[in-house]
Amino acid sequence: MAGSGKPVLGHDSFGKSKNIIVLLLDTLRSSDAYGNPSLKNINYLSSHGTKFENAISPATWTAPAHASIFTSKLPSQINEASHNFLSDSSIDPWIVKIKFLPNGATTLALKLRKKGYYSVLFSNNPFLTSNTNLAIGFDRVYDLWMNSNIKYNPKKAKLLTGFIKGESMRKALFRTALSLSSFIPNSLLNRLYLNLRVKMAAGVAKADGTYKMDRGATDTNNALKGYLEKEYNYKPQFMFINCIEAHENYPIRDSSIIQDKWLYLSGILEMSSDITRKFHEGYKRRLSYLDRQIGKSLQILRSNGMLDDANVIVTSDHGQFFGEHGMLYHSLYPYKEVNNVPLIITKFENGKPVSERRSVSDPTSLMDMHGMVLSMAGSNERYKRNPVISEHNGISEGWDGMLLSALRRRSEYAARIYKTKLSYNSKAYSIISDGYKLVHFYGKKPSELYSINDTEEKENVIDSNRSVAKRLNAIYKYGKSAL
Repeated sequence: MAGSGKPVLGHDSFGKSKNIIVLLLDTLRSSDAYGNPSLKNINYLSSHGTKFENAISPATWTAPAHASIFTSKLPSQINEASHNFLSDSSIDPWIVKIKFLPNGATTLALKLRKKGYYSVLFSNNPFLTSNTNLAIGFDRVYDLWMNSNIKYNPKKAKLLTGFIKGESMRKALFRTALSLSSFIPNSLLNRLYLNLRVKMAAGVAKADGTYKMDRGATDTNNALKGYLEKEYNYKPQFMFINCIEAHENYPIRDSSIIQDKWLYLSGILEMSSDITRKFHEGYKRRLSYLDRQIGKSLQILRSNGMLDDANVIVTSDHGQFFGEHGMLYHSLYPYKEVNNVPLIITKFENGKPVSERRSVSDPTSLMDMHGMVLSMAGSNERYKRNPVISEHNGISEGWDGMLLSALRRRSEYAARIYKTKLSYNSKAYSIISDGYKLVHFYGKKPSELYSINDTEEKENVIDSNRSVAKRLNAIYKYGKSAL
């Protein structure tokens, strides 16, 4: 029974292994990971290992999801994992001073160190770095994201980085812009704001290669190869590799299409099925490219003996919307498209996978991976199954909150974007148990209940199942305290 505390598989189901390698493919939803014929390497691992068909991420975006996976706590139980980026103009998710775990956090990497493991993090994600505390416990950290992002246009990237990281400069520019805007008629200001927003998005894309196929996977493989050939210390290894190719924005063939999700969510631009289809196609092209890079990663690991005795885990931190439920991308409400992620565990011996070919259909929290990894490392502590909960504690894209708040009185577009961001900045959670999924919005909008057999989550059955919804809400309120 989902959420009962009973493990789907025993604590020793995967067997002890010398090396534990996590390939976390950022922004990969399960519906595009499983059964996708273009993902030959992921299918290869899935066909030999244990596939969790209904793995659920504990959060709707990168930072709280990783904080939860590394500590086996829900994001709501970690104060640092939730920041109100929209209302606090002094907080910027791209500033490296932001912390998503407390300084003394006990993480999975720290626990593995006590068991003799040497932990290495290869990160292509700006949230997953030593600076944000999400790398606590790792012995060696490769912050690859910066060099991977600036190599396409170093000069422009340097300028952009200075603006993003320089809080005082950013505030000064905002104040100057607001002062000058007082001399501009409202109708003209509205058009100027929209043009500025579009140009900024294009400028960022040109600076950091947002629309390029490679978002750091090649650099990761080079770093992985260099580490194994020059620094490997022959200790048991815990390797955590984050690849970000599946993240927006996408290499779509029509360069005139704007990829600012807030323009679509606010209704300024029409989120037509043709638009979302093109985004989805670009996403799948990135997945195919990433899968080829994963194949190269496996070859590097194999040639350096890492797969002689290892467990390889493929998973993701969250999924992605492409128009489902009227949403686009992630850091939004916890419906299936954003919280159902792949989870594949494949045992390797002598460089080859051990064919177990197991499939787990029961909903499973991605937080369970914490205990699974410890059992692979030889822990005698039996891991318990966590309640299958996914939390949304606010949006991640709030750096322009100060500007939007000031402009919304004079610009219709700024007002609509601000209102939309404000609505999605409210908390929500989902919980799965006893064949149902409750999506709760804390009174901001009515709760929704879906049968887990409703794979598209289209038929809200809460009116005829109020008692079920109350029971699931009680599990969330009182059950999470036992985590």
